[in-house]
Amino acid sequence: MIDMKTPGIEVRPIINMAGGHEFNQVIFDNVRVPRSNIVGEENKGWYVAVTLLDFERSGIDYSAMARRLLDEIREYANETKKNGQIMSDIPWVQELLADRYVECETARLLAYNVAYLQGEDLVPNKEASISKVFGSETLQRVTESALKILGPYGTLGRNDKWAPLRGRIQEHWMISFSHKLAGGTSEVQRNIIAGRGLDLPRG
Repeated sequence: MIDMKTPGIEVRPIINMAGGHEFNQVIFDNVRVPRSNIVGEENKGWYVAVTLLDFERSGIDYSAMARRLLDEIREYANETKKNGQIMSDIPWVQELLADRYVECETARLLAYNVAYLQGEDLVPNKEASISKVFGSETLQRVTESALKILGPYGTLGRNDKWAPLRGRIQEHWMISFSHKLAGGTSEVQRNIIAGRGLDLPRG
C-alpha cells in the first residue's frame, strides 16, 4: 500500500477520446515505501492482482449500461417517426431491438452468476471472463444498433442542440471500444475461458 502523498508520486489525468476522465498516469520517481506497507507475501503481488481482476470482471456494469441504453433507444423508437412511420413499427428496428434485448438479458444473468459465486466466497474465474466478454461486446452491439436507429444524428455530441438522447450515443460509441480492453482484452478472456473453462492446451 502506498500513501499517494508520498514524495516522488505524480498523478496526471488521462482524458479519453470521449472527453471523460476515468484513469490517471501515475509516475513513481524514487518513491520509498516502508516495509510495514507490504500486503500479503513479498513478490506475490501479481497473484493478488489477478484474483482482484476476477472480481472486477463481473460484467455487471456492462450489462447494466447496455440495458439502460437499450431502454433509451426503445423509448426513442416509440416516440420518433421516420418517413411518417413510428420507428418501433418498422420490422428491421423491431428485429434489432429484440436481438439486443436477448443479449442484454443473457449478459445480466451471466453477471448475476458471478455475483452469486462471490456471495458464496468463491473466486469467479472463468465465469468472470465469460461475463466480461459477453457483457462488453453486448454493450458495443447495443451502441452500434443505436447508431443504426438514430442515423447520422447519433454521431452528434452532447454540446450539439440537435443531438438525440443528449449526445450519449456518440459518447457510448467512442468509449465502447475501451470496454473490450479494460480489465483484460476479449482475446485474453477467451484464452482464460479456453484454458480454465474448456481445459484446452495453451496455444
